[in-house]
Amino acid sequence: MSRKASQLDLTATLRQVRDPVITVECRLCGRSGQLERATLVKKHGAGVSFGRLRRMAAMGCERLVSEDGDRCGTRFPCLD
Repeated sequence: MSRKASQLDLTATLRQVRDPVITVECRLCGRSGQLERATLVKKHGAGVSFGRLRRMAAMGCERLVSEDGDRCGTRFPCLD
């Protein structure tokens, strides 16, 4: 059972969101992908935050560390 929540944000962890597949997408670049929750938990632990996962997924995005701050559009629809 997934815990969909408008109250969740990037501080949410994989422990809180139990969807078997986690979708990640960037509104600005049009990139998207799917990550298996079980693989993420095995590699990073259930306590990993979506903020950390976002930084890993967006690695190399020049918008993530621009002069104007974080302007990267990477997001997780399960947190909406």
